[in-house]
This record gives sequence, C-alpha cells and structure tokens, in this order.
Amino acid sequence: KPQEIANNSTVEGIIQNEDVDYFVIEAKKGERITAEVEGIRLGNTMFDPYVAILNEARFELATSDDAALIWQDGVASIIAPADGKYIVQIRESSYGGNGASHYRCHIGSYPRPLAIVPAGGKPGTKVQVKFLGDVAGEFVREFDLPATGGPEYELFPQDDKGIAPSGMQFRLTNLENSIEVEPNENIQQATKAGSPVAFNGVLSSKTDVDYFGFTATKGQALDIHVYARRLRSELDPLLILYNAKGGAIASNDDANGSPDSYIRFAVPADGEYFLEVRDHLRRGGDAFHYRIELTPV
Repeated sequence: KPQEIANNSTVEGIIQNEDVDYFVIEAKKGERITAEVEGIRLGNTMFDPYVAILNEARFELATSDDAALIWQDGVASIIAPADGKYIVQIRESSYGGNGASHYRCHIGSYPRPLAIVPAGGKPGTKVQVKFLGDVAGEFVREFDLPATGGPEYELFPQDDKGIAPSGMQFRLTNLENSIEVEPNENIQQATKAGSPVAFNGVLSSKTDVDYFGFTATKGQALDIHVYARRLRSELDPLLILYNAKGGAIASNDDANGSPDSYIRFAVPADGEYFLEVRDHLRRGGDAFHYRIELTPV
C-alpha cells in the first residue's frame, strides 16, 4: 500500500536490501508531476536509485535510473493524462540496499528541464537561456549573472509552479556566445563566428551533427574544449577539426580522464577552419547539450 503524501513534498527514507518504497499523490489532468531522487549525491554509500511514476493500475508512465544531469541519480516526469492518483516508486536499481542507502525524493509540479542553451555567459551581464527537455515544453528565462566567481556556476529553472530542486551547470567566462543556427549539418551550413568564442548547441536527434566555423591566423595556438559531461549533459562528444577544404586535421573523443573532447590546435596558415561535434554512439535528444570554448593557449 503506497504512503499518501501531499503533492510538492520532499520525502525521505532508507532502502534496505530488496526494499521498494511507494508514495501516492493526487493530481489533475494536464498537471506536471516530477520525482527527482537524491541518493548517490548524498555520498553515504554506493547507492544507485531508480525512480518511476505509475498510474493507479500500476503501469509505469516514466522511469529513470541514471541521469547525467544529477550525477546518476534518477528523475522521472510526466504530464498527468487524467485526474487521479499517481504513484512514485523508489528502489535500488538492482534491488540492493542497506542501512546507509538514504534518499530524498522531491515530488511536485516544479519545472525539470534537462539541458540549457547557452551553457555559459559573461560575468556581470544579463543572459537569456533556453531550457530544454521539460515535459511541459521548452521555455526561456533571463538571468543576471554575478560579476565575480566561477567559472563553475548553476542556474535554477523556475516558473509559476515552483523551482527545480537542483540547478543546471553554467560556465562564467569572458567569451562571446555563438548559438547554433539549424540546419548546420555540414561545412557549407556551419554556424560561423570569430575566435575566441564559445559555441553552444544541442544534438537534438540520433542523426544530428553540428558544424561551426571560425577564422584563425598562422602561428596562433588555440585550446578547443568541448564541455558536455562536465555540464552534466548526456552527450559523449566526438570533436573533429577541418580545414577550409574539408580535410580533417585532428579529432578527439575523450581527454584528460573525461568523456569530453579536447584539441590543442597550432594554426598552420591564415584562413577558415571548421569544427564538427557529434555523439560518440550517434545518440541525441533534448538532454544532449554542449558548449565548445575556443581560447588562446
């Protein structure tokens, strides 16, 4: 029998071995319901939580085991298809657990986007960001960025239904933002900007690849960093650098112990160069956002 709770509540508990906890709320048709679990983030033990939202007949409407956004904890969201009761299930992903497997689960109608574009901005400025991946649809908010601190920062999505319990990773850097303009599936369609620059985008489908163009001068040395997993994106990026004729100069998958990509580029001649970013396993979706920072060495 599920424990009855009010919507927009945080519940706390412990998952013992083979334990499963159930909570039930009332919701109206069209209402957003999200259940975000804090488990592994609490740091008590290697607890890998699984969360699901079920209807009254116990059919799963949404499930989540590992979400890069929240460090492999789980977050499930739905739009209620009808008035009625909805059940949140919490357990360990392989039905393990012990006395140290403590969790907090935030159950409510708050926004829970999975990605943000752009994923960075200049300190002390205003920036408009687009939140992607929320079950109620994408939305845009404007933020005043702090003048000091960083580069690691977080923005918290908020609307008239509440505020997300955890923030979106956001970089504070003195780089101009360039946001992809679709279609940019090849060199001829590349989104172009001068360097140094920060390119921002999202690989929205399994077939999506993004191209960006920039100019550089002979003798320059550029660091090209892809920020994806470090932004808690689902993307495992592959980065390829091309010359103006489309010839590949360099590529990188994983660098410095991270799934993110990095290339140090010694510019051989004045001209235009291009970057391609795609997912290593050809995946995509609203949660596959990224930021490519080009900076002088």
